[in-house]
Amino acid sequence: MNYIKHQTNVFALMDQITSFKPYHISLYLVLFRMWNTNRFENPISISRTETMKLAKIGSSGTYLNALRDLHHHGFIRYDPSFDPTKGSRIHLFTFDTATCSLPVSKMTPSINIQTNTLYKEKNNSKSNPKSDITMKTKLHFPGEDTQRTKAEIPPLAHIQIYFHEKGHPDAEAERFFNYYESNGWLVGGKTPMKDWKAAARNWMLNIKKFEKKANDTRKEQFREKHRSPNNSISDARSIPLRPISPPPSSSNYDEPL
Repeated sequence: MNYIKHQTNVFALMDQITSFKPYHISLYLVLFRMWNTNRFENPISISRTETMKLAKIGSSGTYLNALRDLHHHGFIRYDPSFDPTKGSRIHLFTFDTATCSLPVSKMTPSINIQTNTLYKEKNNSKSNPKSDITMKTKLHFPGEDTQRTKAEIPPLAHIQIYFHEKGHPDAEAERFFNYYESNGWLVGGKTPMKDWKAAARNWMLNIKKFEKKANDTRKEQFREKHRSPNNSISDARSIPLRPISPPPSSSNYDEPL
């Protein structure tokens, strides 16, 4: 038996019965499952407790009504058993050779497809004929931009671990995080960051440049502070950064010990 054709035709017939509920479908699928286990031999013996559990039906009245409805509409033949030691018997019919019209229209995926087609006039275009028609298709899934933005912003703990692996302290990782957190994680203040690890590596490469620039700035500030009014720039640069103590002389040892 062709399972796909059988179930397709069964569902098409059930769609035309307005009185059918979800429990009718779930009960039939459980019976079909048991029939498949029995190698499609008729009839099959069923237990009310087991069948209700598999079909997710909690009421025995609903279960019996569903069996009678399936029997009434010709999907099964229901032979109830009034002996508690024996199960009821179900005879299922095949529908794989039947031809049923599907009342349900084909479902379209919930994807927004934006297609822009640009046509160029042959008389006004001197480009390659193959490029007369340019089609650009963009698939946009709901929530994609939000998920991607969240994935691009790493937590501080991850940044600290990455800086540790590269031999840099937590303070440097915090400076990196605070800098890009303050500007919205934009590279150059304009482009959204796509790879924070690449940005971190560039940050590490520039650490020595920043330190050298900071040292030069501190030296220049020190010289400006100790510059005398008559000193020129060249004289100011000759001033040592720290005062040098005078060399020892014999006068230092005149006093008795």
